[in-house]
Amino acid sequence: MSPDELRLLRKDRETRRSELLDAIHAIARRSPEVFEAEAEDLIRRSVWQHTGSDPTFSGRLDRWLKSEYRFETFASILPHDVRLERREVAPPSTEHLDERHRRVYDALVEKFDGTAEQPRNHHRWDAATRDQFIILGMIALGGKTGEKQARLVHYLGLGAPGGDHLRGSNTVRAAKIALTRHVRSRIPGFADLFAKATGNGDRRQHRFMDLDVATTVAQYVRSHPASMLLPEPPISANLA
Repeated sequence: MSPDELRLLRKDRETRRSELLDAIHAIARRSPEVFEAEAEDLIRRSVWQHTGSDPTFSGRLDRWLKSEYRFETFASILPHDVRLERREVAPPSTEHLDERHRRVYDALVEKFDGTAEQPRNHHRWDAATRDQFIILGMIALGGKTGEKQARLVHYLGLGAPGGDHLRGSNTVRAAKIALTRHVRSRIPGFADLFAKATGNGDRRQHRFMDLDVATTVAQYVRSHPASMLLPEPPISANLA
């Protein structure tokens, strides 16, 4: 790429960022309830994506979001040496997986990224595919503990007070079925991607059938361009 092309690219990115910031300001002014509902999740996701799991800073962030915002700027609570630059997470190595597990992983990658002949771009995902990525990623990031249904539904945007809880639970169930069916279509004789859910209602717990696959998928979703759709993992997952 020539110097002139690089300058044009930088200028275009600066313009885009400026317009995105203006868009956020417009939403905050015209739809304050919508902005307030989404802003906290956006801050948490952004910080986790860039700095990883830091219990000390997480505590400071919680206090700032609850009350300290009245007295301190967000910049003032950041560690002095922190750089909010996107962490580059490498795609997972599948060398430790046996052939069957690797085929499961490859089938899931194909689901979201397509093939060399027909690649898929996450910006073009439909709502169902987006939901499936969020559900797959959150359950994988939960490790052996998995993820609670209430948290899944919340980050799907279906957990608002007074919301349709049945719709949320049905969305989770449908996504898990669709993902398992996709893997079955690629691997004859494949049984289940997910273990049987335990518990009831909001406390229903969802897990992968195989922890090795869950660990590999967790690194895959963290390395994916669509990882910003995912919240920070539950504390019990103990991910850095």
